[in-house]
Amino acid sequence: MRSTGHRPLPHQVRPGPASLRDLAAEKGWPPLIPIPAIGYQLGADRAALEAYERAVVREKPTGFRRFTTGTVGPRAAAHQNDKWNEHIVTQPNSIKSTLDLIAGS
Repeated sequence: MRSTGHRPLPHQVRPGPASLRDLAAEKGWPPLIPIPAIGYQLGADRAALEAYERAVVREKPTGFRRFTTGTVGPRAAAHQNDKWNEHIVTQPNSIKSTLDLIAGS
């Protein structure tokens, strides 16, 4: 393979498990999930899949809350007349609300 001299930026490189998850979804394969005792498993049983899904759904609202308060809020305060503010403030709050509803069920 010939090098183009271009090196990918850190945000352009996908870690192995993330790339495999994307490939599995693209190919219609069973999901790849982390299982603490054994590493990653392709096609885990229903209980393991549900436990992983619940853990992710509990974790995501915290990430959105941090993003909203640490990044979006200060930016919106500094640029109050920016049309982007309405969109960027609404989207994370909408996603967080949906995840909160799912986590509560």
